Amino acid sequence: MATSISNNTAPPVPLRTIVILAFDDVTASDVSGVADVFAIATRFIRPAGNSGYHVVVASVDGTPIRTSSGLTFTTTALSSLDIDAIDTLVVPGGGPPQDPPVPIKVVDWLSREGHRPKRLCGICTGTFLLAEARLVGNRRVTTHWQSTDVLMKRYPEVSIEPDRVYLQDRGLWTSAGFTAGFDLALAILEEDQGYAAAMETAKSIVVFVKRAGEEAQLSAALTTQSVADRQFSRLHAWIIEHLSENLTIEVLAEQVGMAPRTFTRRYAEQMGSTPAKTIHSLRMEAVMRAVADRGFSLKQIARNCGFGDVQNLRRHFVRHCGISPEQYRRNFAVGELGSSAKESFAML
Repeated sequence: MATSISNNTAPPVPLRTIVILAFDDVTASDVSGVADVFAIATRFIRPAGNSGYHVVVASVDGTPIRTSSGLTFTTTALSSLDIDAIDTLVVPGGGPPQDPPVPIKVVDWLSREGHRPKRLCGICTGTFLLAEARLVGNRRVTTHWQSTDVLMKRYPEVSIEPDRVYLQDRGLWTSAGFTAGFDLALAILEEDQGYAAAMETAKSIVVFVKRAGEEAQLSAALTTQSVADRQFSRLHAWIIEHLSENLTIEVLAEQVGMAPRTFTRRYAEQMGSTPAKTIHSLRMEAVMRAVADRGFSLKQIARNCGFGDVQNLRRHFVRHCGISPEQYRRNFAVGELGSSAKESFAML
């Protein structure tokens, strides 16, 4: 009697093809950063039953591409690819941001074929190539903060939202420069495989925080730490770690070893602002991130970020954002915070 063998193993899920379109003088990190996110997610993070990614770096001619930093990438010719099988086409950018390269061969190919992939992405000044190829239409886009004015002048018909980390509008994804490519790739990963997979990948590539798309490109934390006075830069880093505390002038002055009056004068000279305004900006940035991530109640957020109670938090939030924290959470919430993120936030 013949014995039948039953195989209950589910068939493998086909990989999604990610094509990154490279050209001479492209920014290396715009290519490698996106490639690494999807490669790491596929090799180490992918949830069971979910599709991973096949990443291809391609060029018009399939020849080696020299990046703006001098690195060389081996590429695959676009003509050898099945365009209809591409899940996501990524168009990176190049510099300088005030005069980005717009290679005519790349634009010609995008004009013919760029509408066919399921998702279309522009990293940094890659948005210029999409606009030149007339692939934007009436959808909203963003780009590197130093390129916004140039993009507006060259393509006045394009709807630009400046100062966004990344933006998604009806299948068109665009981002700011360099590290914002990580944020955009993680957002796509979250859309495909869920929040947990995106967070695990973010931890694997050791990003400081997984940013929401509506966050400002230049964070308050980075801006305050960019001052010429190293003493104040260190003070701002300390403030970020102590947002829940009562940060009086006396407390801040003690941190930098100054008398309160001397500290207040020196701070105004160096920063052109007051310590109170800096602290408020840092607190609001922490609040917006915590509200979007849904990991804590508003009561916990108010306490951890130094606003005391929910009523005070809500009043400042509406003044700062124009909407309530509840509305902001409905609009921008991305999932639950992972345990390590919760622990870090709870320590504030």
